[in-house]
Amino acid sequence: MAEDPESALLALWPRLQALAVEPVRGEEDLVDRAAFQGVAFEAQYRVRLGGRKPDQVVPGWDEHFVALVRENSRASNEREKSSTVLYRLEQKRALYAAAASPAPSPPATAAATDMRPPATSTASVDRYTRRTMSDVLTEFLDAREQQEGDRRADSDIEPVVRFLIELLGDPVMLDFNGEHLLKVKKALPAIPTARGFSPSERSLYFRWQWAAENGWTREKNGKAIKLKRVSETTLKGRYESGLNAFWKFAIEHWFAYGRAPNFESVSKYNPPAAERDAFKPDELYKFFASPPFTGCHGVARRWSPGTAFIQDYFYWAELIEVLCGMRPSEIAQLRCRDILDLYGKLHFRYAPLSIEQQEKDRFDPQTGGTRGKSPSAFRWVTIHWLIVRLGIVERRDAIVAAFIDRKVAGLGGRHKLSAEQLEDIEIEAHEQWLFPDWKVYVKNTGEIKWSHVLTKAFTYGIEKLEMDRAGLVNYSGRHTFKGFLDDLEGLSERSRLVVFGHSTKKDVSSRYGPKFISEEQSEIVQKLSSKQIWRLALILIRAKRKAECGDLKTVHAWRDDQRAQDVKLQKALAKRKEQYS
Repeated sequence: MAEDPESALLALWPRLQALAVEPVRGEEDLVDRAAFQGVAFEAQYRVRLGGRKPDQVVPGWDEHFVALVRENSRASNEREKSSTVLYRLEQKRALYAAAASPAPSPPATAAATDMRPPATSTASVDRYTRRTMSDVLTEFLDAREQQEGDRRADSDIEPVVRFLIELLGDPVMLDFNGEHLLKVKKALPAIPTARGFSPSERSLYFRWQWAAENGWTREKNGKAIKLKRVSETTLKGRYESGLNAFWKFAIEHWFAYGRAPNFESVSKYNPPAAERDAFKPDELYKFFASPPFTGCHGVARRWSPGTAFIQDYFYWAELIEVLCGMRPSEIAQLRCRDILDLYGKLHFRYAPLSIEQQEKDRFDPQTGGTRGKSPSAFRWVTIHWLIVRLGIVERRDAIVAAFIDRKVAGLGGRHKLSAEQLEDIEIEAHEQWLFPDWKVYVKNTGEIKWSHVLTKAFTYGIEKLEMDRAGLVNYSGRHTFKGFLDDLEGLSERSRLVVFGHSTKKDVSSRYGPKFISEEQSEIVQKLSSKQIWRLALILIRAKRKAECGDLKTVHAWRDDQRAQDVKLQKALAKRKEQYS
């Protein structure tokens, strides 16, 4: 036994991993396993005497050791049972019964010295395949593409798995041991962010190796750049979750043993996550009194004061976040047919399929053309009265009318079209995007980042307005709406979950009740009012009246269709449509 108990535990770990998933194969094997169990127990006992738990030294040790003990105990009990007269009589009886029966029968009980579990367990052991981590990664990425419809895992998960491959020298997955895990957990928190590195130098391993060899200050374009470690959010939300997803795949397909290792690796040097915050009242007024909402220089100079009144995608998205609580990616996917009447009030209908493709009032989550964060995201969203007053319906009607006019004119005029053809054109018109001027970013992996452009515009804007502070992000509008709801009386917590598109399955009480927004909930949200909202309404309606009176020049931003000619977007949407057909 090594002098250092922790070193002994690390040395025993590979053998324990192998034995924990294998059945006892005979009496000699049981003797060998029992001897190893004794040595492993002594090693973990000495570690505990030193004030540490075995799992702190080798994550996963306890689970594997318990599995070893259970299998050894099972085999030992079976061996004792097989030595009794009653057990031998039962064996003989089964043999004579099988010989006398013409019908097929199960094989006789195994010999006393064969202490393997049922055949399924033995077959399971035989399924393990020795594959390198890079080979398993290729299989994983292909499987995720089939599952998700695009190659988003290439950018979300592949980089951190590739980091392990380069760090460890592409090991066989079945050989991954405690020493490998410790090396990974040491290295992950020491990866710098991409700031200071060129696009060709941004692999995680390159950045980690450069910082390890050269320190945390780097020269770029004649300037000294202080490198920063990745945040706790990145470590947990991307690296740890990505490795867990990869390891789960490997275990499910018999490329790795046991459960996924614990890759938690945050250190005190990694910046903590910045909490998203709502707008403060003065920030809310300043933001919505700025040029994009009250008069700007033009589409290209949104943040410069001027006489142009432009209700573009940015204008509407920010207002819908604050007054309806929708996620930016949900707003970006709205189509003209998604503004509908419910209970005599206007709603956004955020649904996976159009009304023509599913029952009107049916919201069972299913595969469809619109992506949601979760099944609960598909819902009816009450349109706040201020959004209606500012002209969201007029925008919808203008887009639909313009499409119908173009289509009808291209086909020779209404007199040449049948009633059925005109009806089809009208349906197609309502399938047009509600925000066609909202350019969508499509990654090379085929993943559509619906809110990417909006987030960049928001970040630029708050810097221009000198409002940039920790926690104030594009998502702050949704947090502001949550604050408005929190101040309401008569709206239960479950109702808030339904309104926000959050899961109602968090506890037994929340599971009971309608998954659909009720008329009472809808009315409360539609009439949502407060001192902040009234002041906000005064700012926005005053600007709208100036445009209606001609003091500001109205620019119809929806005519600038950024999506129709976007080849990457159309290709991604066509692929998605093909998958859903």
